[in-house]
Amino acid sequence: MFAFKSIKLKLFLFTAVLLSMTGGIFIFILTDFNENILSSVRQTSETLLENSLQEEWEKKARAVTELLSLRLIQPVYNFNISEMDNIVSITMKGDNIVYIYVHDDAGRVLVAGIEGRGTKGIELMGRVFSDAVTKNAIAAGKMLLQPVDGAIVDIAAPVMLGQKRLAVVRVGFSSESIRNTAGGMTKKLDGNMKEIALKTREKLLFLSLSALVIAMTVGLLFTDRLIAPIYDLIHGTKKISAGDFAYRINVDTKDEIGQLSDSFNKMAADMQKYLTEKNKMIRDMHDGIGGITTNIILLADMAQNMSSEAGIKKTLTTISELSKEGLSEIRTFMQSLDDKKIDWHGLTADIRHYGSNLIESHGMLFNMTTSIEDIGQKPSSLLSLNLFRVYKEGLTNVIKHSGAKNVDVVLNIDSERLMLSVKDDGAGLKAGNGKGISNMKARAKEIGGKLEITSINGTCLNLEVPIPLKYLKEGMELQQSM
Repeated sequence: MFAFKSIKLKLFLFTAVLLSMTGGIFIFILTDFNENILSSVRQTSETLLENSLQEEWEKKARAVTELLSLRLIQPVYNFNISEMDNIVSITMKGDNIVYIYVHDDAGRVLVAGIEGRGTKGIELMGRVFSDAVTKNAIAAGKMLLQPVDGAIVDIAAPVMLGQKRLAVVRVGFSSESIRNTAGGMTKKLDGNMKEIALKTREKLLFLSLSALVIAMTVGLLFTDRLIAPIYDLIHGTKKISAGDFAYRINVDTKDEIGQLSDSFNKMAADMQKYLTEKNKMIRDMHDGIGGITTNIILLADMAQNMSSEAGIKKTLTTISELSKEGLSEIRTFMQSLDDKKIDWHGLTADIRHYGSNLIESHGMLFNMTTSIEDIGQKPSSLLSLNLFRVYKEGLTNVIKHSGAKNVDVVLNIDSERLMLSVKDDGAGLKAGNGKGISNMKARAKEIGGKLEITSINGTCLNLEVPIPLKYLKEGMELQQSM
């Protein structure tokens, strides 16, 4: 067996074989276009032609009969035999009319016109025909068409004056002429079809060969277009392996290759987001916990050189508080790193637990209400960390500066946004609190959110973050630009 290493070559050969087989079968069918197929088409055409001519002929015959019935209304009503005879005589001059009978309501012949004799059917006046065609015509309440034999069609129409039927007129039409016309047209059609079939067969054979060549060329171009996204995927994989997580594949198709490209781009975006989040959190940990650790070291060195017992005690107290703050930072950081355990309910429970313990330990009342919808997406590590730190900084400001007795926290999460509100009934904001507020606003901006702080009858902190994806995208853009 041949070993083809290129998918492009495999696809081209497969397309070539498939098109060749298809073209060969098609050409064989065309060359095997026999008389049976032609005969079937010819028979169908003849039937359609005959039916069409027959329909037109019947429409014309009905129109003649209907017009005759209208013209006979007045003379029949006045019982004017002479006028009726004159009208029938004029109508008999029309093409293909074999006879005309005018019967009264009892079936008696009032006027008769017969082909070759004009309206000289005086001997028939007053007679009553007993044949089935006449009986059906007289009994009919509307126009009636009846075949008399193979060459004549009898069309009867009532002569009506308003709702009253005065008489019945019957017109016999010869159908021989229509059959002759149909036969001549069918013969001509048959000759034309044979000539067209021969020319069509030659043209289709030429077009089939031309189409095969064109299809082979198009197949080659299609193969190139089909393989191009695969080359892009290979190139993208190399970019990702080299650490370029910002690389994206631009494929507009919605087929399996397009879906694979979308999955690749999503994977690259997830990896980029994950690494960006983790790098940012590590830097944040370095700045936060690193700063606390540095302060502890400096304070410890200072305490070793102090001779005052009160100074040493005060320094150790500060070291203890910094150690607790550092431990809290580590717990918050580790918790935010645990992606499997982070969900909205868990994050809400942590916010409630932390706020209750912190606020109530300082003699204030803590109250929290929540509303959480299932939005089908978990909070990211970056969101959890920054949200929790904005919340902690807000509570710290309440404890240090507000002198409040009550703290109310509201957390609402739905498919459009996350809203966190911290409100107290204290003294409100004071000068000198700007650093903590600026830090909170910076963290809110980092996750694509907006923080507003008002001071009316206490302090109210409102944080709004759009979800589910906006804050992730904006957060990544902010981080990348740092």
